[in-house]
Amino acid sequence: MRILFAIILLGLFGSAHAESLAQDFIGSRVRLDARATEQVANDVMRAMLFVEMEDADSGKLAQKVNNTTDDALKLARTFVALHARTSGYSTYPVTENARIVRWRARSEMTIEGEDFRALTDAISQLQRLMQLGAVTFSVSPATRASAEQTLMQTAIANFLRKADTATKAFGGLQFKVTDATVATEGANMPSPRPMASMRSAAADNGPAFEAGISHITVIVDGSISITR
Repeated sequence: MRILFAIILLGLFGSAHAESLAQDFIGSRVRLDARATEQVANDVMRAMLFVEMEDADSGKLAQKVNNTTDDALKLARTFVALHARTSGYSTYPVTENARIVRWRARSEMTIEGEDFRALTDAISQLQRLMQLGAVTFSVSPATRASAEQTLMQTAIANFLRKADTATKAFGGLQFKVTDATVATEGANMPSPRPMASMRSAAADNGPAFEAGISHITVIVDGSISITR
């Protein structure tokens, strides 16, 4: 009989303690976060090409490298759908037995655009003058903005659902969002992805590339206040 009475008291105490915790929590803040993610096809292609030469005469070397770069830029700009620009230049001595015996120079050019076919054709022709260094892909600002707008609505809806669930779990009747921040991540802004495949540069049709996808995520982080 005493054991049964003790069990009943313990049950009542446990129930009262849980209710007390719930009561104490009313009016307090709860920190929550929610997110929404989407896979977006990369629609911007960027290629870096370079020319590297050596010469014992640094002045002649610079002239040869600059002339090659200028010719490549002129050729790239015949493709109206693309943007071309120089993206790097370096020169340094080559030594033997602590003596400078010649100079080496490297010039880089970047071309980019959303017309993958035109850019692939440009790369094929430019490789007569320069070497292909790297190709990356990313999401254009317009595509990113469109995706983020939809994801923001989804992430906010997810946040509010979590807030409603938390409110009911703590015994509250309603909640109020006291503060919130919205942030994006992924695909970098931009977040480039390397080329997935490339045929031999000597192939008649030029190199073949696969753009791949990027992940764009919108995160909502904030606090709610639970009330009765």
